[in-house]
Amino acid sequence: MIAQVGHLPFYLKDPRCEIVAVVEERPSIAAALTAQLGSDRVLSNRHALFQRGDVDAIILSAPRSATGPLTLEALQAGKHILVEKPMAHTVEQARRLVDAADAQNRVYAVGFMKRYDPGVQKAKSLFDETMISARLGRLLLARFYDYSKSYAVPPPPHVRPRESRLERYPTWPIWPAWLAERNRSTYEWFLNSACHDVNLMTHFFSHALEVQSAHVSSEGAVTAILRWRDVQIILEVAKTEAGRWLEGAEFLFERGRIGLSIPSPMAVDCVSRVELDDFSAGIVGKSIDTDAGWCFECQAVAFIDALTSDVAPLTSGSAALADMELIESIWRRVEE
Repeated sequence: MIAQVGHLPFYLKDPRCEIVAVVEERPSIAAALTAQLGSDRVLSNRHALFQRGDVDAIILSAPRSATGPLTLEALQAGKHILVEKPMAHTVEQARRLVDAADAQNRVYAVGFMKRYDPGVQKAKSLFDETMISARLGRLLLARFYDYSKSYAVPPPPHVRPRESRLERYPTWPIWPAWLAERNRSTYEWFLNSACHDVNLMTHFFSHALEVQSAHVSSEGAVTAILRWRDVQIILEVAKTEAGRWLEGAEFLFERGRIGLSIPSPMAVDCVSRVELDDFSAGIVGKSIDTDAGWCFECQAVAFIDALTSDVAPLTSGSAALADMELIESIWRRVEE
């Protein structure tokens, strides 16, 4: 689904690139793609795509357990790549991918499209300016939360497969070898759901974060307390069905607050909302204006920017590797 609604439309419309071919072996999806692109651009074998000399870059959306080995195969074939999150399931796997991209001097981006959300970008610039000016005083506490189990809004129109995959891709282990068996399924869910929130934490605070404690419940909730300098950062993730998407961040200062409310990834016409409280200026709950634009489309534009200029993607493989290191640090605390 994500390939159909969150990737393909935007590369088709951007005049700076050409969709040379797509790979899809499921007949129902392949038929829909053939009707859209023509039979000459729909392939059933990934090897035929990876080895083509007229393919410069690949957008990879695959089963999560196969993402790592398929990414490695594409990088070793000399292709630039944007891959859906999570990039891998362990730090060791992620480092192997980053090393492969470095060895080939290829652009390697990971699909943390929320960094490209205009509201997130506005909140980041407002946060940075506030930290420098100190107009709200010292930062006391930050909180990142994600209480959403499903998209809560219908995704854009797409074709659902009527059959299982015919080809079974190579896979890598989906949890670290040191993780206790009782925590493995929760780790897999957390990695897929909360990697976005960890990526936003490292976006606002770089990677100088220390995990102080972490806890997991059997009902599907994970909490962690991290430290940045002398500031505590709280991460809360839960499998909640509330009928709406509940994700965001808060930054609490001595004399005010910056709030960030993130919409469902499938809310095409919505961007994150940014709210400001400034006690000294008498501002309470002020909504901050942001630009428009669906984060998936903004991400596609940025990836092409990275391919056609020296602008590095906001969500590089190296940055995602640092996120993986932080995620494993959280789960090592869970294991204590």
